[in-house]
Amino acid sequence: MTGSELKERLVDTIALLSIAGVGRGRFNRLVAAFGSPAEALSASIDDLETTDGISRTIAGQIKDGYDGQKARQTAARIVQLGWAVLFPDHPEYPQALLTIADYPPLLFRLGEPFKSEDKSIAIVGTRHCTEKGRLFTLELGRSLARAGIIVISGMAEGIDSAAHAGALEEGGRTVAVWGNSLDIVYPPANKGLAAKIMANGAAYSEYLPGTNPDRSTFPDRNRLISGLADGVVVVEAGRKSGALITAQHALEQGRELFAVPGSPHAHMSEGTNALIKKGARLITGLDDIFEELPRLKGEVISKKFRQMPDMTETEKSIVSLFSDGCLQIDQIARDVQIPVPELMGFLLALEMKGVIRELSGKRFALCETFI
Repeated sequence: MTGSELKERLVDTIALLSIAGVGRGRFNRLVAAFGSPAEALSASIDDLETTDGISRTIAGQIKDGYDGQKARQTAARIVQLGWAVLFPDHPEYPQALLTIADYPPLLFRLGEPFKSEDKSIAIVGTRHCTEKGRLFTLELGRSLARAGIIVISGMAEGIDSAAHAGALEEGGRTVAVWGNSLDIVYPPANKGLAAKIMANGAAYSEYLPGTNPDRSTFPDRNRLISGLADGVVVVEAGRKSGALITAQHALEQGRELFAVPGSPHAHMSEGTNALIKKGARLITGLDDIFEELPRLKGEVISKKFRQMPDMTETEKSIVSLFSDGCLQIDQIARDVQIPVPELMGFLLALEMKGVIRELSGKRFALCETFI
């Protein structure tokens, strides 16, 4: 297929998907019935109505609601942004997604492609995680990266961000699935994390440029997180957490489901404990994943950073203190003469850059990558 033909296909796909009443399911049925989006757009109302799920009202909307000019403008914007455009028959379209019921008819990517032979685990959980939950997630992300397993998550605050950060800290690959278009980083505070993810993995989205996140896009996004993965780990989740939607998708898609246990009195463990009661595999570390999914166990292939990331002068002075091992936060504060509350901001920044990690008892140490 020539570049011109691909562009026309993109325009027709956007036009058909943008018509009111035509979602992923109806789009896929129309293409199956007529052979292409272009043929569906040019079909008569009577012929459209013969397609399963297409009423005469929707058929009329397809005939009257086609906006070719707007579709061409959107396609031009996508090309300008440099996104990889993936149709289901594209060789770089993630094959795992084709096994789910409502796979995206159009998918966009920034970064390196996710390959069919890649081993992957999704890690999800609440945005309002506890410190214990965050530290567990960081360590699990590191362990998966050391084992050459891609970490998949949604780049939200809390557990998602910790999962990506843990994988990146070990020089591993990580994939983020966004609940908005790739030209909008959400949450904005994760711009730095997003750049690292795209440099060491990929970000995927099914949304057209200018699409902001809302209550509908996140649940839709969750089906792709589970769909890409061999298994899904839920670290912390309240009873109404969006992570439980991902867990339900995992079960429906035939993916392995794991949950981290917690105190029966902890609000953020209510959802995970309930999942375990319903049959999710209890997980306390990487070995539990290998026991359930032995095919994921293989050679350690993660790469290592060769140099420190960019740091401020204050951050460099803090890092220089760790030459003899881990340090307690009060000792760091004394050595650099910065009050503890202010110091916490610098330590968090260094942790997000993958330079240091927090240990128990408010102690910090260099990540193994830099030792």
